[in-house]
Amino acid sequence: MSDEARLEVNKKIAREYIQRVFNEHKPELAKDYVTADVVWHGGILGDISGAENVAQLLTSFIGALPDLQAVEEDIVAESDLVVIRLVVTATQRGDLLGVPASGRAVRWNAVDIYRVRDGRISEEWAADDIAAIMSQLGAFAPPWKA
Repeated sequence: MSDEARLEVNKKIAREYIQRVFNEHKPELAKDYVTADVVWHGGILGDISGAENVAQLLTSFIGALPDLQAVEEDIVAESDLVVIRLVVTATQRGDLLGVPASGRAVRWNAVDIYRVRDGRISEEWAADDIAAIMSQLGAFAPPWKA
């Protein structure tokens, strides 16, 4: 397979993962897209290892935001990495990061980087704008808005 074809396959895997797991609200399908030893890097939220643990994290996250929609703005692939810039919208219907269900709509920017190995995601760096989410949920007031 040519390098260009491999990059297109990797982008297809990342796009399908976002569509099926997030936009179709099926976090249990994460295990179909990740390696058994996957590592999810969540910045301030820490790292999570293993397919089962990642699926549990996503079940909790999507459970709190059951109408979540992630819209791709940009996608770039190089070597074994796929980078996707997204705009995410959702309504908080359950506890999220310690914040009780509020019914509030949220919208934030995210950049996800996926490492693809043998047709599956082996590593992810999830850079979601947590400050925007928490601000919209009323759990955090940026100093410039006080």
